[in-house]
Amino acid sequence: MNVLNTSTNAIETSNTNAATPTSPASTAVEKGARIAIASLSRISNANLIAASERILVGMHGNANYPAPVPALADITAVHTSFVAAVSSGNGGALAIAVRRQQRTQLVALLRSLALYVQQTCNGDPAILLSSGYPVRRAPQPVGLLSAPANLRLARGKISGQLKVRCTAVVHAGSYQWRYATAAAPTTWTVLDPTVRASIVLDGLVAGTVYIVQVRAVGSQGPSDWSDVANLMVV
Repeated sequence: MNVLNTSTNAIETSNTNAATPTSPASTAVEKGARIAIASLSRISNANLIAASERILVGMHGNANYPAPVPALADITAVHTSFVAAVSSGNGGALAIAVRRQQRTQLVALLRSLALYVQQTCNGDPAILLSSGYPVRRAPQPVGLLSAPANLRLARGKISGQLKVRCTAVVHAGSYQWRYATAAAPTTWTVLDPTVRASIVLDGLVAGTVYIVQVRAVGSQGPSDWSDVANLMVV
């Protein structure tokens, strides 16, 4: 991987790229501490370049994260384009628009990768730090989160689709959804976690009643599953 060596002092944490679960970097945050990945959306272009380089280096070949989503090659390509646009110093309207677009794409990719990292590290601070992501202490309550409430289903705009939402849970980092048919209520399809308290289920069978549940995921793990909601798909 070709990662540019842009110089900057605008890093939000100390350099922990080479950290492993048994490295000295694990002392930076105590085992079991309630931590979360820091936001990258409001930092300067120089900060974003430096942070993304650190993440790419930390994730490359990292055995803790065997299947990054999105792919590191995709992030590297956008990162490289963004660095070139920033380095050009072009102040024209078109150049500024291109830089903003590339920045937006880079931040979106890093956010998606952050969700993968947050879930894969399973609350282990050393593993999280080894990814290269900056972290912040999250003001989380002691213990597990409450199960989401007010689960609601609605038919989508097309056949075979359900729109599902619940009331957002304070301190939840993500939500995990599962669904089954009313005819086979214990045969669940469990989906990957999402950051929103809503989701659209596609490809369902028309004329079939589906049941859905959701649970909130915080720093101490997942909550209990919510109450069941059900609706027939058309």
